[in-house]
Amino acid sequence: MSSRLIGLFIAVSLIISVVYYIGYKRNVKIMKKFAEVLEKALSPKDKLYTYLGGVLGFSVEYQVEGIEKVLANLRLIPRQSLLYLPFMFLTSGKDNLQLLFYTKKPLRCEFHLIRKSPLNLTKPKIYNKDKLKKETYEINGEKFEMLYEHKNFDKRFKELAEKIPLKYFNHLAITTDNNIIYIQLLFYDIKENVLLTSLKEIRSFIQKNYS
Repeated sequence: MSSRLIGLFIAVSLIISVVYYIGYKRNVKIMKKFAEVLEKALSPKDKLYTYLGGVLGFSVEYQVEGIEKVLANLRLIPRQSLLYLPFMFLTSGKDNLQLLFYTKKPLRCEFHLIRKSPLNLTKPKIYNKDKLKKETYEINGEKFEMLYEHKNFDKRFKELAEKIPLKYFNHLAITTDNNIIYIQLLFYDIKENVLLTSLKEIRSFIQKNYS
């Protein structure tokens, strides 16, 4: 093997090692931040964390007063993987926070607000979409696809949607099978104070209306 190839091999190895270290540290920092913010916002009485693949995120179940339970799933992009970078353009390229609030009161109709995306890279699959009515709904100039069972759907769902940080809002769903209010946020970087304030307002809203 020529000295040039050896030098190239060493250089590539160093780059991969540096990217891995920086990405690993970054994901660890994000995971700690989200765990702290979620606990501050939800004030859980009990909690159970499951960590995913080292630094790819976590799942957690919280016991929160006035709510049956809250599940949170944080999925992080693999910043430590140099090989992932070319595929970022084929996916959303963003971190994903999913929140599931199981309400004590029954939810009486299905409802979805989904951010409109030109490439539909982050558009969720709605299994009974054909049975739902469809409209376009705007929040501060941002267009969303609105799906619902009945025209007289609960107007509080719109009020709830406006409490979600618009910049990161991807999907709000109300499902009646298990009485779940589902919120999905997509982001690459998110302001801690914005997330904390919004989650506190969402928790209070659900406790007030569905406990």
